[in-house]
Amino acid sequence: MKLKTFLLVFTFLLSFSAFSQKTGKSAPHGNAKIIKPNSTSAYGNTLLPHDTCLKKKLSLMIYIFLDSLGNPGVTAANLTTMVNNLNKYFKPICLSFQNCSTKYVPEWKYNQWDRPNHEFKMVGSYNYYTEKTINIYLVDNAGGEPDGYSHRPIPGDTIDLIVLNKNQITGFSPEHEMGHFFGLLDTHDAAAGAELVKRTNCYTAGDLFCDTDADPYPIGVGPSTCGFVYGPKDAALNFYEPPVDNIMSYWSCRCRFTQEQYNKMAYIYITKRKYLH
Repeated sequence: MKLKTFLLVFTFLLSFSAFSQKTGKSAPHGNAKIIKPNSTSAYGNTLLPHDTCLKKKLSLMIYIFLDSLGNPGVTAANLTTMVNNLNKYFKPICLSFQNCSTKYVPEWKYNQWDRPNHEFKMVGSYNYYTEKTINIYLVDNAGGEPDGYSHRPIPGDTIDLIVLNKNQITGFSPEHEMGHFFGLLDTHDAAAGAELVKRTNCYTAGDLFCDTDADPYPIGVGPSTCGFVYGPKDAALNFYEPPVDNIMSYWSCRCRFTQEQYNKMAYIYITKRKYLH
């Protein structure tokens, strides 16, 4: 009888173990549902799994700088579109956003943004900056930046701020800058060296991801479909085929993040941005 009971328990444990390995389920990390990783991601240190679900809604504090005539330059519908688009593209990691507050700033000179002078004055004002939330400043000119800019998760930077050009907020600029806010580089970033087309150095050069194609921007810019003119070659003389559809690119067909990009943003939230509410 004891032997029969032992065999039944042993068989159950084997079946449970096999089920766990098949489904890849593991214990949750805080609010995040984490599934067992099946590959190493960017930077070689982001070991979050393929399907990390953060289950988090973050507050946006939106500040609209009026022009010299007192006009905001954006509508309530524009803001709704911006938030809906953010929610759409961050849904795969269960990260969502809500417009918690919209304030109109009558300081019209700041509508032509001068970083860091204007930033220092606005962030220092408790009227126009809220700690532990994502503050979004909407201006006519974000200092010449095509999308705007964001404060990235780097040591010593404690400002949670994104500055956007008003005329770009219904496109992909908010998603692009939110990507930077959560640690992504531009696909054409070459600070660590130029990425090769065959991506043999993809974790040590370019944007440090292997599931984004090497990007030669601004080389190859032209009037062709999605803005890229075929012809530029990398150091190994292979032709570039850049990720013209990637949100972190500067090409004109932007519509998606890759899995490793999602993985990195989830990792940054858990390790560096979890204080946000």
